[in-house]
Amino acid sequence: MHPTIGVITVGQTPRVDMIPAMQHIFPDNTAIVERGVLDYKTEQEILNLSPNENQTVLVSRLSNGDKAVIAKEKILPFIQDLISELNLSGTTMILLACTGQFPKFTSNVPLIYPDYLLNHVVKGVIQEETLGVIVPLPEQKDSIIKKWETIGLTAIPKACSPYNFNKSELIKVASELEKLPIKAIVLDCMGYTEEMKSIVQENTSKMVFLARNVIYQNMAELTSFQNE
Repeated sequence: MHPTIGVITVGQTPRVDMIPAMQHIFPDNTAIVERGVLDYKTEQEILNLSPNENQTVLVSRLSNGDKAVIAKEKILPFIQDLISELNLSGTTMILLACTGQFPKFTSNVPLIYPDYLLNHVVKGVIQEETLGVIVPLPEQKDSIIKKWETIGLTAIPKACSPYNFNKSELIKVASELEKLPIKAIVLDCMGYTEEMKSIVQENTSKMVFLARNVIYQNMAELTSFQNE
């Protein structure tokens, strides 16, 4: 059986910043099918999905490389529609490629929630310690603190976008976190890359978790099973 992975991004496809890294980890015969919440949407339609007061801020990549800032609450129906479509198209596993907290969706095939995997892998390593968390936008800091609190960890957030990427800013953020009494640093967005992790690691003595690595490695275990 050849595994087919459906990848749902909360931005637009193709995710040229993400899919090649997945292909290096999964078996050669793995097919990857991309779907984007913002695919085929006009600029105005995307603006209409911007967060209102007290809504959860998500950020993702548009097909032209720009970032899009959207409200989680406004895109939930679109995500379920894409999950249902991928179920009907024969995918054997679906990745919701965002580390935000999401409710349970309906799917007949395994649906991977990066938030759940990332949180519990980190929790299993650092136990009750404090961690530094790098997120794309300052507006996400409050929700990130609450997210990590749900599993008993204290998060100190810093912002540096992987989409409008500035290496000097990431070095600055990593250096600031290095001075704090934290056990580890988490790059808490699927948009952060291996190169960005290396930059952080070069500027800290702390453990560094890259969200996409944690997710892809766990998924690789499942695709190996599906490939038998």
